Amino acid sequence: MMTIGEMQFGGMLVMAMLTLMLVVCVPQGSNRHAGFVLARWLMVGGTSLLTVQFLLQHQLGLRQLGVTQGVLLNLLLFMPASMLISVAILSVQRQGRVNRGDWLLGTILFGAAALLLGLAVQTDGVPISEDSAMLRYAEYVGAMLYSVMQCWFFRLHYKEFRRMRRTVDEYFDRDCEDLLTWMELSIKLLAVLALLVPMVIFLEGVPHIVFGVVFFFSIAYVVVSLYSYGISEDLARVEEAEDSEMMMMGAADVAAADTLNTDTADVDAREEEMPLSDEQRQRIAEAVERWKQSGAYRQHDLTLDVVAHQMQVPTKQLRLWLRHSEYKKLAGFVNVLRIEEAKRVIREHPEWDAEAVADQCGFNHREYFHRIFRQQLGMTPFQYQKQYAHS
Repeated sequence: MMTIGEMQFGGMLVMAMLTLMLVVCVPQGSNRHAGFVLARWLMVGGTSLLTVQFLLQHQLGLRQLGVTQGVLLNLLLFMPASMLISVAILSVQRQGRVNRGDWLLGTILFGAAALLLGLAVQTDGVPISEDSAMLRYAEYVGAMLYSVMQCWFFRLHYKEFRRMRRTVDEYFDRDCEDLLTWMELSIKLLAVLALLVPMVIFLEGVPHIVFGVVFFFSIAYVVVSLYSYGISEDLARVEEAEDSEMMMMGAADVAAADTLNTDTADVDAREEEMPLSDEQRQRIAEAVERWKQSGAYRQHDLTLDVVAHQMQVPTKQLRLWLRHSEYKKLAGFVNVLRIEEAKRVIREHPEWDAEAVADQCGFNHREYFHRIFRQQLGMTPFQYQKQYAHS
């Protein structure tokens, strides 16, 4: 069975390697994304503090001296490390627009915990190498402050995540929620750690070792996932959708959201309460019909901006029209048209395989074509072909 010292040494190595990866292994071009640049250095700060924490625990053997000494070091380094990692995710979510309000509560809570712990050490009259009841009570309060801080960040993360997921979902011509799967899981992992850390750091023996391993591998997942996202094309695609959203909002609304420490979802919700006029709905309905007749839906990689330009209608109005239609979003709209086109192509060209049919109708991936076809018709393209041949 792994010992506490081995767990601490392993944690130190993992955090050190993550720090080195973030500092050194950044491909050319990633600096174009301000949110990722800031997030990368915030993550470096967080993983560096965790490296120091595991190193000191290993070298000083505080866990072997007593629970209070080990917990004291954990809180003093976990809290700022967690805050840096949390703000890093927020930076990616907001494209670098992190303001002082995002730091304020975390800084206050960490300052209060550090002050309380310091006062306990100074006033209890017990040497730091011995167990202290006063310090233990101070650590209980510090652990609670840690949970409050992480719950605050979870609230910010989840609001931004919901906004991003809706923005991406409405912008592209296919379901793209997988672009943000890593973010959803990372937010949930940090929330679980926020609930468990205040309890587990007071444990000893095997439970503490097991949680220690879970902790640093959870942090590793968050860091590696953010890094992979930052150097991939996924980040550019998400930012394209978000930039379109901001263009629809206008500079004044974006500035107001940043200044008031709110998010664009609040502005978006207010806009949705303002329905289109009858004249606007009629104009868009006519533009939609012309666009359908043109067959432009067969183009690959359509976006809300591209379709609105082709229809010669404002993007914001098209989005509102789709939201209140049976389609709900662009992907739902074009998928209906593309599946109808696929049915026609299958009937006219029974010799074509599914990949050729998908490409002809605007689907980039055969798997996605199969899934949407089955969703709408309850059968695969091959089954539809056989059914039509025997009818």
